[in-house]
Amino acid sequence: MRDQIKDREYFNEFLQEEQARITRFSDKLVNGEVKPERQLAVKTKIHDLKLGILTARYSRGDELSALEGEYAELLKSWGEVWELDNYNKNLKMISLGVLFEGDIVLAKEMKAANIDDWLLSFLLCSWIGSEMENKDVDLIFPKDFSLLQKVVLTHNRRESLQEYLSCWYREDCGCYEAHKSSQKIYYGYWSFEAGAVAKILNIDDTGMEHVPYYPYDLVHYK
Repeated sequence: MRDQIKDREYFNEFLQEEQARITRFSDKLVNGEVKPERQLAVKTKIHDLKLGILTARYSRGDELSALEGEYAELLKSWGEVWELDNYNKNLKMISLGVLFEGDIVLAKEMKAANIDDWLLSFLLCSWIGSEMENKDVDLIFPKDFSLLQKVVLTHNRRESLQEYLSCWYREDCGCYEAHKSSQKIYYGYWSFEAGAVAKILNIDDTGMEHVPYYPYDLVHYK
């Protein structure tokens, strides 16, 4: 187990329920029960559910090699449902791409779309292995990610990383108190973007194995 809030039984039940939802949606697509104008939305929902399952499996403690294969499949189908304005999902998928060193074909296409955000641009360029062409681009969400930008731009990177992580879980984040819900909506609290930045910059994170929200073993997977 990597998660310290829920137990294995919870995640087993979560995964079973989410997989059942995917099966229902997929069957409707296969059986022609979804109107053409709704098919993309349903495919997007399926992809979102699969990403949640991947995160829950990480929380449960599944082997990283198995999760890498699952991410590779998600990456293949992401191009069909990718949306420029879905910031949080884009950040998560790109961060996982950096951490798993995923295929860069789609990353190149996204970079060509000229994403107007400093953090996504930094992560994409690092994933691809290219220089940021416009280093003066602003953060779309400075309130949320200025501390993470500071990690990149400052000399005290370890301290800045710890500062970002200490402020990561807060009332205005979309996942706040998900673990308290009566419904199974919690799949773990993880700052994959912090892990991706730490990996890119090769930050000395010795002793940070148990820092909340930090995916330590994933940072050192490759």
